[in-house]
Amino acid sequence: MGMPSRSGLTKRIIVAVAKFVFPASLALFAVGCAGPTTSLYPPRAGEAARTVYVVNHSLLHTGVAVQRSDIPPGIWPASHDYRGFKYLEVGWGEDEGYRKPLTPRTAFHALRGSTSTVMLSAGFNRFDNPKLTIVAVDLSERGFDRLCQHIAQTYALDRSRRPIRLEKDWYRARGRYSAFHNCNNWVATGLRAAGCPINPTICITPRPLLLQVRQFGRHFPKARKRRTELAHDACCSPYRLNIDP
Repeated sequence: MGMPSRSGLTKRIIVAVAKFVFPASLALFAVGCAGPTTSLYPPRAGEAARTVYVVNHSLLHTGVAVQRSDIPPGIWPASHDYRGFKYLEVGWGEDEGYRKPLTPRTAFHALRGSTSTVMLSAGFNRFDNPKLTIVAVDLSERGFDRLCQHIAQTYALDRSRRPIRLEKDWYRARGRYSAFHNCNNWVATGLRAAGCPINPTICITPRPLLLQVRQFGRHFPKARKRRTELAHDACCSPYRLNIDP
């Protein structure tokens, strides 16, 4: 999966933002290391575990993937739109900066703060994108339920209590997005709700998020790209994954 095309100016803005917030995140990390929040983590001896995957897509964006059959009935209504897929990945972001082509204007609009947020979902069957960095985390069943609740509660609902679908794979979301409360903080908050020892406040970029997740997760091997798939990548959805452990 590739990011939408950006101008050179937009790339410089993104790099500048990352260089500013990453040192600040490390400083907070030095004094803000978190322990497990509850008895939800780690899974107890003999307890069935549920694996989730923290997926790093780019300099600024991460998402979280789960095995769809693990999702508890009734908790995550939007998951029903992806029947037939083995895995489901979701990400949260600001509408203009996430759903539309990224420009200096949309980047600035998103980072300064907005309540116009969206969820992006992708159903897939195999992990085969070698460009992605993935960390697997084993949760208890109760912790996994809490993560699914965190995700489900981020979807905006209509009067019938159904997720509001904007277009294929895109849904209206809840929450205020800003430079200091973005997709990475959102992923970390879900893991924290599941009981993981992580401090969401410092997860402004993927680097401090992955730095913490690697302390309790495990490296997920990158897939090897087959030559026949290289041309196919150009026409794939920018969020599409096809991954198989």
